[in-house]
Amino acid sequence: MTNGSSGGKAASSSDLLRNFGGGLVISCQAPDGHPLARPDLIAVMATCAELAGAVGLRICGADNIRAVKQVTHLPVIGLDKVPGKHRPLITPSYEHAARLVEAGADIVALEVTAEGAPDPGAMVRRVTEDLRTPVMADVSTLDEGLMAWNAGAAVVGSTLSGYTAYTGPTPDHPDIALVKQLYGHGLHVAAEGRYRTEAQVAEAFGAGASFVVVGGAITDPVAIARRLVAATSLSRDRDRGTQ
Repeated sequence: MTNGSSGGKAASSSDLLRNFGGGLVISCQAPDGHPLARPDLIAVMATCAELAGAVGLRICGADNIRAVKQVTHLPVIGLDKVPGKHRPLITPSYEHAARLVEAGADIVALEVTAEGAPDPGAMVRRVTEDLRTPVMADVSTLDEGLMAWNAGAAVVGSTLSGYTAYTGPTPDHPDIALVKQLYGHGLHVAAEGRYRTEAQVAEAFGAGASFVVVGGAITDPVAIARRLVAATSLSRDRDRGTQ
C-alpha cells in the first residue's frame, strides 16, 4: 500500500499514462447524502475496481483518497468538488489541489473551463511545477483542451462536455466527437462522461482515447437501479396502452 505523502513523486506523467494506456479507470465517488458517501465504502468500491482489472481510480476528496490508498496499489486521480453557481466545480483552487496531493493523489484533476478558476492555465502550471504532480484537465470543448495542453496538462479529459452552460443541455450519450477532436490535435485524451456500455468504451478507444473513465454506470447502484426502474415504468405504460 502507499501512504499519503506528497514528497517525491515516484512516477512521472509519462509513466502513469503508460500504465493507464488502453485501460479502464473507475471513478469511485458518491455525492453527499448518498448511502455510499463514506470513506470506508469508497475504499470497498476501489478494492472491487482493482479486482476487476481497472488500471486506475478517480477519487473525490482527501479523506476518501487516504482511505483508498490504504487498500489498493492503483494510481489515483484525485479531485475535489466545490459548489458553484450552476454545478459543482472540480478542484477550483491550488489549495484544494495541495490537499489532494498531501492525501496521496498521483494525478490531480483540474477543471479548465470558462466556469472554473479565473486563470485555469496558470493553475495547471502551478500544480504541475510546484506540487510536482501531473494534471488531468477536465474540459468541455476543444479550445479548453488545447489551452490546458499548452499549459502543461499531462492528459485532457472530455469530462465536462454537456455540463457547462455553453455545451448543455446534457445528452444521454458520451461526446465521442470531442475525444476525436482532441486526439486529432495530438493530445493525450481521457474519455469521460456518460460512458455506460462496452460499445461506447470501444468507440472511445477507436476515437483515440488513451484511457476511459467510467463512474456511476459501475459504482452507483442507485443510478443503475433508477435506469432499470424507468424501463419497467415504460413497459407498464406500454402495456396499459394496449389494453
